Amino acid sequence: MEPVEPDSSGGAFSGLAVFLIIAGVLGLGVAGFVTFRVLGESAPTTTIAAAPVTTTTAPSTTTPTTVTTTLPPTATIAQVEEVPNPFVGWWKASDVDGSFIDLRVDAEGTFMYWDSASGTCEGRGFGHSPETWVGTAGFNLRGTPTLTVSGTKTCFPYGEEIGGIRESSANYLYDAATDMLEFVLDGVRYTRTPLPTVISDADPFVGSWEATDSDGTRVTMTIGPDGSWEQSDTRSGGCEDMGLTYATWSATGIGFFNRGGTPSFDVETTTFCHPLDGDPVARSEDVIFTFGYREATDEVVLLLFLETNFTRVP
Repeated sequence: MEPVEPDSSGGAFSGLAVFLIIAGVLGLGVAGFVTFRVLGESAPTTTIAAAPVTTTTAPSTTTPTTVTTTLPPTATIAQVEEVPNPFVGWWKASDVDGSFIDLRVDAEGTFMYWDSASGTCEGRGFGHSPETWVGTAGFNLRGTPTLTVSGTKTCFPYGEEIGGIRESSANYLYDAATDMLEFVLDGVRYTRTPLPTVISDADPFVGSWEATDSDGTRVTMTIGPDGSWEQSDTRSGGCEDMGLTYATWSATGIGFFNRGGTPSFDVETTTFCHPLDGDPVARSEDVIFTFGYREATDEVVLLLFLETNFTRVP
């Protein structure tokens, strides 16, 4: 048998296959990432691990909101509380000789004083005539509150010209426990007199009033919102006619307001004389007084034979 010679084409193929195999082995050894597919078999899958991803967050460009809170200051300003003046107002007293005394003190620093029958005037030869005392008032509200008054005293003898004019000064002390004044010279104590106020335009008569009588004496009057009425004269000519020298005149009652047309106030009363050394004596009984109101001047007028004009006490 003759030996068979290798096919030149087959030899070349075999050499090429050997070369490829060697190259494949070398490639697997170097990288290990090349996959060969063999006919008739499924292709194996090689997974390459993903490299970790680093995420970088850009800084925010938004400006943070700043909240500013303003707190009130802790320091407080001390407020000086004004001390009320206890002397301001109206005061009444009975003098050591039995006469009636009125005292008015104003916040502006003035005062007015009336004595229905003054012992001081009697001692100076003017009898127990009414006396006025008008001037300035000074206030010392520290410690024991003290009122210092200084002004002109005047006597009004009935039926004669005024006289006994002289300057005088004195002090009053205030007692907070009793809300009273004490006159330092003789110890006479004064009580406060509340004043009614006008409550409506319909009753313009309501309030406290004062007038100078035809004989020069001082007349006071108070009308309340309920119609209550009282009036006094520091020294009455009618009482003089009855022989009651230096007597004070007074009357009280309940009146009626007439709100239709021209405002008026009517009251029926019994009047009395008050002598210095005796009991009250009836002067007139069931007398009717009629008062008119003058809006232009804010005056109350007693409509009798001789009109008496009353001005409002401030």
